[in-house]
Amino acid sequence: MNFNKGKLSLKWGGCSIATICFFLSYGHAYAQPLTLDTALKLAERYAPALRANSAQIEGAENIVSASGILPNPKLFVGLDNYPVSGDAAWSVTQEGMTMQKIGIMQDFPNRAKRLAEIELAKAELGSAKAQTEILLIELRQKVASVWLKRFYLERKLALYDDLLSENGLLSQITQTQVTSGRTMVTNAISPKLDKTVLLDQKDDLLRDLNKAKLELHRLISADSSRTTEIESLPSQEPVINFDTSRLYHHLHQHPELKAFQAERQTAEAKLKQAQALQKSDWSIEFAYQHRAPEFGDMIGVQLTTELPVFSKKRSSSLVQAILAEQNRITADQEIKYREHLTMLDEGLSDLKALDQQIQRTVQSTLPLTKQKVNLQLASYQAGKANLSDVIETRQALLNQRLRLIDLQQQQAMIKAQLYFSFVEPTLNHAEEQP
Repeated sequence: MNFNKGKLSLKWGGCSIATICFFLSYGHAYAQPLTLDTALKLAERYAPALRANSAQIEGAENIVSASGILPNPKLFVGLDNYPVSGDAAWSVTQEGMTMQKIGIMQDFPNRAKRLAEIELAKAELGSAKAQTEILLIELRQKVASVWLKRFYLERKLALYDDLLSENGLLSQITQTQVTSGRTMVTNAISPKLDKTVLLDQKDDLLRDLNKAKLELHRLISADSSRTTEIESLPSQEPVINFDTSRLYHHLHQHPELKAFQAERQTAEAKLKQAQALQKSDWSIEFAYQHRAPEFGDMIGVQLTTELPVFSKKRSSSLVQAILAEQNRITADQEIKYREHLTMLDEGLSDLKALDQQIQRTVQSTLPLTKQKVNLQLASYQAGKANLSDVIETRQALLNQRLRLIDLQQQQAMIKAQLYFSFVEPTLNHAEEQP
């Protein structure tokens, strides 16, 4: 199975018709082997982290819609020029200046402040959306790692089944040798002891395999508590191919690096908010004033504005703090970029070494070890070698077979890590380049 953009570029929040049909038909999926591609799609559908991020995006979108809106108008009622002494004391009708009033007042934050509020809400929305791609990378890496771990554990388990079968044949040969008097009776015990060692190692594998099965099942299931149906895996490992020479070319488009752009936009919006504090807000009020019938009613209009006496001193400290925050974001982005470069360097170096080790093991080490086992067994049957030598060479062959599986697992996991970290996240950006 070759991984490509068409298979693995599922975007959270929207589903194609083909994807919907796939999930509707997945009621029979457990009857089919669970491929890595299918596991990735299911994990993305049921991942709680993605659902939480989707809810965060929805909330951020609502905040954008609510930002920049004027505050609610205020209703006020009152009594002006109420006398407390003289002939008209405590009367609302005898004094001509006494007025009952009712009115409304509207505050108008300055335009720069409202625009900065909108930009800040949009920047926080961008940060939430950028987090989606990062969560997808982490999820795909996790699913691929667990899937591959289980796949190669099952390979090891199959190897132990073959070795136990061979152990039974060795036990029969030893029993024949004992019966014919060509070897000591105590040698008949050695294959049985070897079998107990193999069974102990197999139990360890079964334990680890069961953990891997449960972990994978919970990653791809809607109800993680139900473990009665465990999916089977295909017998063929997935093929993950990519052009290593292009990994560095689009590294700057990596979602984790682009997330710093959203973070920087947030800081810039906060900077504009701080600078907007130096500009005055204003308000307007309109009042209807009622007096005694013989005096007549009045209306009043009033404009109010701030005097920016202390604004500059208050905002300058905030501006300096935000500028320092921008410097921190730039430094963190450089740190992350260098971490990705190191990850790429180490991953490609590991792949090169693993390719050579796997090739050497397949072409040289394993054939030679098998040849040695056959020669030792023939010598033992001819009475020219000890049973301990046969068991020792068989153990060496087992170790080489297990080592080959470990090398293949390391190779597959590194390829998956590089693919989901650096290839797939930049596919869209790479295609946009001329």
